Amino acid sequence: MSLFNHQVLQVALPLPLRKLFDYLYIAPTDIIDISNKPQQGQRVIVPFGRQTLVGTVINITDKSEYPIEKLKPIIALIENETSFTSEQLNLLLWAAEYYKHPIGEVFSAALPGVLRENKTIGQLAPQRLTLSQKHNVDKKIPKNAKQLHKLLSLLSEQSYTRSELTNKDMKSTSIKRFVDEGWANWKTSSIYIKPVTADDITGQLSLNTEQAIAVSAINSSSNNNNLPRCFLLDGVTGSGKTEVYLQAIEHILLKQQQVLVCVPEIGLTPQTISRFKQRFNLDVELWHSGMTDKQRFNTWYKARSGQAKIVIATRSGVFLPFASLGMIVIDEEHDASFKQQEGFKYHCRSLALYRAKVANIPVILGSATPSLETLQNALVGKFHHLELKSRAAGSQLPAMKLLDLNQCRVDSGIGEPLLEKVKSCLAAGQQVMLFINRRGFAPVLMCEECRWLTECSRCSSYTTFHKSKNQLICHHCGDQQPTIHQCKGCGSTRLSTVGVGTEQLHLALQDAIPDYPVIRLDRDSTSKKGEFEAILEQINQGNPSIVVGTQMVAKGHHFPNVSLVGVVDVDGSLFSSDFRAPEKLAQLIVQVSGRAGRGSIKGEVWLQTKFPEHPVIQDLINNKYSDFASFALTEREMLNLPPYSHQALIRAEATNENYASQWLQSISPHLSQFADLLVLGPSPAPMMKKAGKYRHMLTIQCKSRPYLHKVVDWLIENLDSVQKDNRIRWSIDIDPLDLS
Repeated sequence: MSLFNHQVLQVALPLPLRKLFDYLYIAPTDIIDISNKPQQGQRVIVPFGRQTLVGTVINITDKSEYPIEKLKPIIALIENETSFTSEQLNLLLWAAEYYKHPIGEVFSAALPGVLRENKTIGQLAPQRLTLSQKHNVDKKIPKNAKQLHKLLSLLSEQSYTRSELTNKDMKSTSIKRFVDEGWANWKTSSIYIKPVTADDITGQLSLNTEQAIAVSAINSSSNNNNLPRCFLLDGVTGSGKTEVYLQAIEHILLKQQQVLVCVPEIGLTPQTISRFKQRFNLDVELWHSGMTDKQRFNTWYKARSGQAKIVIATRSGVFLPFASLGMIVIDEEHDASFKQQEGFKYHCRSLALYRAKVANIPVILGSATPSLETLQNALVGKFHHLELKSRAAGSQLPAMKLLDLNQCRVDSGIGEPLLEKVKSCLAAGQQVMLFINRRGFAPVLMCEECRWLTECSRCSSYTTFHKSKNQLICHHCGDQQPTIHQCKGCGSTRLSTVGVGTEQLHLALQDAIPDYPVIRLDRDSTSKKGEFEAILEQINQGNPSIVVGTQMVAKGHHFPNVSLVGVVDVDGSLFSSDFRAPEKLAQLIVQVSGRAGRGSIKGEVWLQTKFPEHPVIQDLINNKYSDFASFALTEREMLNLPPYSHQALIRAEATNENYASQWLQSISPHLSQFADLLVLGPSPAPMMKKAGKYRHMLTIQCKSRPYLHKVVDWLIENLDSVQKDNRIRWSIDIDPLDLS
């Protein structure tokens, strides 16, 4: 093997290692074609130990820190084109550095599942059935073969994808017959990008003054490079933020550019795509984890080729390649779902802001309850603050009422005055929504003799009783056990439920109000394919009914006939150890409340609590979210908490109760050499044991973000020499949101 005509490829592999791996590429002497030379962003197959892996070429050089003769050659270039655009390469390299995550896992996360294997883009690209250049096909088809004649008629006009033929009721046997006889062939479709015209856009609504100002500001920025490109669209629930998005997007589409719209939950994508398809007669694509690998690849391919004009995606959509990205919209930007909590712990909003800044395109962050970090950026002028203070179409904000559960009779979690109000709304032909953020029948079973509680054997948590399944389920590790009928502490059979979940509330309301349907909307009731869409369709019919749900009902849904919203239990987050708990509670209450009175009826929101004097509750009842946020920011500034400082969280877990804590304690003294650094912990995680692992954490806090990142870099570089312990599994979370 000659090493004279060689290159060294630095390859990112999907491994939990923060490094690139050097491999040798030796150009075949009989091939001169320049397209066969490796490029940045190209996928390659390489040997790694006893296995072969698919990696991504990050750098190409002629030198290595290792002797050239000891480098292993790559097995093959998968294809003669890159899988990542230059814009993606820049974004992913920045993301790996900022979030301190292994670079190979970052690049792997940005690819559809099928491209993490040894498959070429050409093999996977959508194919169309095209009529062969043969004559007299119609004479070869029997006269009574109606399906075959129909297929011939279709293919005589144009080529079709398999899904398009299925939509035209063509049977797979007919398609197979055409291919087997050689009458038609599957061919990779040639890409034709149809220009967007004004005829492709319909149904534009008239804007009120605030909306018109917002659209004008966004459109002006896309025409003037000197204006700020990041916008906080801060609008009360029902203020018409979506219409602002749509009209701002029109401007981008007519410039022949693409748009990425990120939503926090899969549940919002059907509603959002329906609204977008009504407005735009264009290719609007979806991207979320509920899609098959093939469907995700098709969206990836269409975005990359420029066919997809709009992509509506959950958080991982921020990695998609675009031929000409012109705008990014982050709807409900405050939502914690935009932060990935496992593995590569990135925040979609932060990556979108970086991507928009580098590409010099506008990004819109929309919310009725902006995160305090985003709000602070707007207040200091980093973001352009656009406010929508009134609801669109003349509807009014709902009135807020407090129900003190200490002063009334309570049955299955619902106070008697609220139950009477529910009945009166239903009698008036209106819908009611009751929110409780606990699924299942009851959070725990308790022995009435010795007060023993059903605990999870693998977590520091209790198992939830699911009556319909007759099981005790841990909502943290997923462990499931048959429901017990005897106390494991004293042997008593006197077991009773404690607390209320959606299942119990649903059954109680069915008994109390049998004349009206009670609809449950939670993860259990929507676990099967199509159930979520069916429930939304039932609610949108507007018939008098009660909707009982978890956070799934709180985000972005538009139910015009809902006049009453009841928050069954607001007390769960009032005494949390997480400094962000008041912010999350306020956002949740305002978002849930925003589902009321979105039509012609003025809505009401009832909050049930046993702590009516709590300052957070009083603030939300008597003031707006902006007042709460202003006070919360002042409090954060006094305590030097984010956004006035920056945090990195080191998590450690082990099967032994003491290992993780001792490992973190051994790290703490080494951090004392860094000035202006606040080290909190080590301390047990709020849920110390999860899925059989004991978990502890160490928080590093600093006013300077660059300085904090230098400290983390030093830690990563020196952890093996400072304290190596193979019994510990550790991870780093930059800008943590969830401390559990």
